[in-house]
Amino acid sequence: MTTMNAMAVHEFGPAENLIPTKLDLRDPAPGEVLIRIRAAAVNPADIGMREGRYAWPDPVRMPLVPGYDLAGVVEAGTDAFPPGTAVIGYTAHSQTQIGAYAEYTTLPERLVATAPTKLDWAEAAALPLAGLTAQTALHHLALAPGETLLVNRPGSAVGGFVVELARSRGIEVLTDVGDASGAAVDAALDVTGGATALAAFARVRDGGRYATVVPEFWIPGGQFTPARGIDPVTVFVNEAVGDLAELSRLAEAGTLTPRIAETLPLASAAEAHRRMQRGGALGKLVLLP
Repeated sequence: MTTMNAMAVHEFGPAENLIPTKLDLRDPAPGEVLIRIRAAAVNPADIGMREGRYAWPDPVRMPLVPGYDLAGVVEAGTDAFPPGTAVIGYTAHSQTQIGAYAEYTTLPERLVATAPTKLDWAEAAALPLAGLTAQTALHHLALAPGETLLVNRPGSAVGGFVVELARSRGIEVLTDVGDASGAAVDAALDVTGGATALAAFARVRDGGRYATVVPEFWIPGGQFTPARGIDPVTVFVNEAVGDLAELSRLAEAGTLTPRIAETLPLASAAEAHRRMQRGGALGKLVLLP
């Protein structure tokens, strides 16, 4: 059996626990594709994985490789994705415990789509998790053309994609939570939590819609219980709603524009986590195996 290089944790803890690890390369079963990873994006959820704060439905298998997002080339494929196809992939880590911080991964073809040709590897790898989250959020908010949506951090990966997707659908997007006019909006999406989440909720009209992608800031019996006819929704990726192929098509058309802050070697995964935790990066940090 062939081995590959990966960055993994053997026990939960600080960034230093994310270390180079040799792992067996799993051959694809029917309906699966083996992908040579060219880029893997780093997401806030990866930090929760590394620290052991993530909620997996099954017992965690160590060593654990983090990572939801990847772009690469199919090495062993299917009729839909033959060898040599450039693809993007979503690992569905919460269900599969398959990570992207590695040289290779094997995924069901339902978690793979052809990569947009107009993006480089790093940009393509930044699409899946943030894009699927944005699609799911807009599905929950169910806005019609002409309605108004407030996004409280449009510069974030999810916030940026929501802004672009919403505007492409004829939805009016506002991004200034502290607008002195205090004009009410039909819906708001929180991607930050804390005080700005409360401020965004306050801007929604009575009977409007509100969603957050920061679940720890939505606490039953707490600050985001139903109020004024608004029933807050916590957004998690819904594979029945999100569509990787559509994300790729929209990126190819220029509707979605991933923003990359920096690329680092795969072996610098721990440093990427430290930089993310310090904050301030304008765009995604992406690892290159």
